[in-house]
Amino acid sequence: MDKLDRKLLSIVQRDNRLSYEQLGIQVGVSPSAVRRRLTRLREGGVIIADVALLDPGPSTVTVITSIRMVNETHRTYEAFKKKMKEAPEVAQCYTVSGEADFFVVAHFSDLPNYEKWIDRYILSDDSVQRSDTNIVYSRIKYETAINI
Repeated sequence: MDKLDRKLLSIVQRDNRLSYEQLGIQVGVSPSAVRRRLTRLREGGVIIADVALLDPGPSTVTVITSIRMVNETHRTYEAFKKKMKEAPEVAQCYTVSGEADFFVVAHFSDLPNYEKWIDRYILSDDSVQRSDTNIVYSRIKYETAINI
């Protein structure tokens, strides 16, 4: 990845609806060069998705839950990861260092749905030792762009 790739990635992370021509003007190359570079970055796995980011809105309950496992084994970790990948409410799941083993960010239509989810996915899991949930009441900053 060269300086031009990094410049292109910086721009498309913030607005991927720009045309190849508009991108070319901003980075100083032809539209076909922009297309070739972006295709290479997609095929190489640098760009993993082109998506629309939605505002969860005031009626959505967002929670951040830390999870501590009882037994930190490959089997229990893989089983938990699989459950989180399959849970439609989960937007993000991270393995982390420190007191917690995982952090999970999830969205719900209301607190009763969150309660059903926590019962089904967390409290019923014998490999979970403890969970702590923080309910988000205000989003101060939300960026998906990676500083490159």
